[in-house]
Amino acid sequence: MSTLAITTLVLLALAAVVAGAAAWLTRRRWLAARQQAHLLAREQRAAEQALDRLVHEVLPQIHRAGGRVAPPVLALELAGTAVGGRLELVVKATVGLAQAMVRDIQYAAHQEIEQAKRRGAEELRRVHTDAQAEIARVQANAVRSTEAAVRSVSSALVGMAARTSRRVSEGVREHQDDAAFETLAGIDRTVQQTLLVAQGWTVLAGGKLTRHWTTTTLTDVVRAAMGYVEDYQRVAPQELPLAVKTRVVGPVVHTLTLLLDNALRFSPPQSRVHVSFEQGHHGVTVIVDDSGLQMTPEQLDEARDVLTGQRTDDITQLGALPKTGFRVAAVLARAYGFRVDVQAPNALLGTRALLTLPQDLLTTAAEAAPPPAPAQAQAQAAHSVPQGALAPVPESRLALAPPAPGPEPFPAHPPAEERLAALGATGTTASGLTRRHRRGTPAPAPARRPVNAEPGRASVIAAWARGTHAARAERDAAPSPTPDEQGHEA
Repeated sequence: MSTLAITTLVLLALAAVVAGAAAWLTRRRWLAARQQAHLLAREQRAAEQALDRLVHEVLPQIHRAGGRVAPPVLALELAGTAVGGRLELVVKATVGLAQAMVRDIQYAAHQEIEQAKRRGAEELRRVHTDAQAEIARVQANAVRSTEAAVRSVSSALVGMAARTSRRVSEGVREHQDDAAFETLAGIDRTVQQTLLVAQGWTVLAGGKLTRHWTTTTLTDVVRAAMGYVEDYQRVAPQELPLAVKTRVVGPVVHTLTLLLDNALRFSPPQSRVHVSFEQGHHGVTVIVDDSGLQMTPEQLDEARDVLTGQRTDDITQLGALPKTGFRVAAVLARAYGFRVDVQAPNALLGTRALLTLPQDLLTTAAEAAPPPAPAQAQAQAAHSVPQGALAPVPESRLALAPPAPGPEPFPAHPPAEERLAALGATGTTASGLTRRHRRGTPAPAPARRPVNAEPGRASVIAAWARGTHAARAERDAAPSPTPDEQGHEA
């Protein structure tokens, strides 16, 4: 073969080799491209699935958990790929953003909750304050209404008792026999006890004692208080000429009456109640001792709480069985500046009550005028009966104290005043005059004195009462002093 033919064959062989190599290379590239396309398709599907999961699962879970979730695991196809890396960054950024948003939302919600709490607390305080104010207003209205009703009733009772006492005084003047005198005296004592109770309720209801007194010695103050109690014969008083100022005579008499009544009620009927005085630098203490039941420590504490003002119950809190004695005494003591206390046991193994009058409520006996006559007391009370009474009637007691002894040279018995004082029954009238208990036949007199045919008749007292009628007319004709001039409170 020729050289040309060989060269041609070689070229053809080389061309075939080159063509085969090109075909193999092309196929290999095509296979590689196909494999790459398949991988890209798988990555695309994985990316789409990851995005779908991110949107529908991961992000809601991050929102619900407040960003406190672990980042999701990517598909194996995305591991190490750019898409996978970017998806991881997106998830992390989304988680951080979600956490920041949740924190902002939680903070805003917390602030809103705190504001709501503050508004609620302020509203609750306002409602509570309004409710308390309304309750206080209703309670105050109830107390005022109750006090007004009690004052009206007690004032009416005071008026009726005063009018009854006046009628009894008229009966003494009209009926001059001893039996009528004794009957009317008993009626008057009951009327005065009714008057005492009614005046106590008036004080508890915010009213004032309406009786006007002149300056009175402590001796007559004790006797006046004895005139209001039932068993006044059992009281053994001392005497003290020191006087109580006009302004506080009535309250002191009322308070001492309550202490005497308490001592008499809780002591045996055969025992005596002793009234004594203790003078000191700062004033005088009236001491009431009984030999009855001792007050227990609990009762003493309760009584002292009431008397010192540490416990002040309004009139609606007294209950179905009210205990008013110490409460009335406490009200009067606070209003007029004296002090009341109780102690137990005393020297008689009973209870001791103390009424302390400071020096500024006392005066000398020389300044104390004699107690007014019943007619004068009627004229005074006629100007001082509180509103709500049935009528402006005077407040009076029976005129049981006899006149001064006459100038008879040879009386059959001691003078009436001395004889009645010696009998020891020391009640008083409302005007401050001593009420004496009438007994039967007096003790026989010495033989050298002539016998008085009719000693101690009630007609003597009735005659004296008629004599005061003229004084009443003169007093009523004269202008009545104002409460300020007399030194009393209306």
